[in-house]
Amino acid sequence: MRRHGIRICVTIAAVAAMSVPAATLFAQAGAKPPAPSKPTPRLADGKPNLGLAPGGNGYWGGGDGPLVQGANYGPLDQIPFQPWARGLHEYRMKTLAKDDPYPACVPHGGPRQFAAAGGFKILQLPDVQRIYIISGGAARSWRVIYMDGRKHPDTTADTFNPGYMGHSVGHWEGDTLVVDTVGFNERGWILGREGMPTTEALHLVERFSRPNYNTLRYEPTIDDPGAYTRPWSGGWNLRWIEQDMEEYFCQDNERDSKNLVGE
Repeated sequence: MRRHGIRICVTIAAVAAMSVPAATLFAQAGAKPPAPSKPTPRLADGKPNLGLAPGGNGYWGGGDGPLVQGANYGPLDQIPFQPWARGLHEYRMKTLAKDDPYPACVPHGGPRQFAAAGGFKILQLPDVQRIYIISGGAARSWRVIYMDGRKHPDTTADTFNPGYMGHSVGHWEGDTLVVDTVGFNERGWILGREGMPTTEALHLVERFSRPNYNTLRYEPTIDDPGAYTRPWSGGWNLRWIEQDMEEYFCQDNERDSKNLVGE
């Protein structure tokens, strides 16, 4: 009985602490609250710098959402699955994602690139009108976003080869980078270890903004009539980590197979 009473007291104290402002808790603990973030860095043309500042160091790490590596797609009952896609997703969850291709060194494109271990870097090259996104984990793959106003290739042509990253073109809407991507294959789980299916019909629109130095806001909209009944969206914040990415190649010193516990 006594132990139960202790648990109740601790729980009440924890709930009470949650209602106290953070600044007050820091003051009570004798510690200083976190310093406010530096402002958004900018390039010479005035556009937000989504990556490294001159002389700086760092990369984007995990997000603040509830799913793997901080992703956030909203409640499952609000995702407009087609029946076959819902059934496949449920199977993948029941088998603990045992068929996930990511541990087998398959590249992770689309939203999974921003919710995977190892983090990522964004390199903006205005002189050649391209942006590169470089992943720090798995196959350590990269993705190119064309900023020169070109159109997508004809993805229905026999000569087009769908890829893990798709074909991406981008433009700025104020301080927000908007990236439009088509041409995905179906071999990667681009919506994360949660196993939400996609098809070659996927049209992905992503929005990137950097409200301050330490925060990157990522908001994908998934429009895939092959797997969903209507477009749907998600979004999460990613944090800036002030150190360089660790070297990790899935092909060498592979560290994922031991985590495969599916039945």
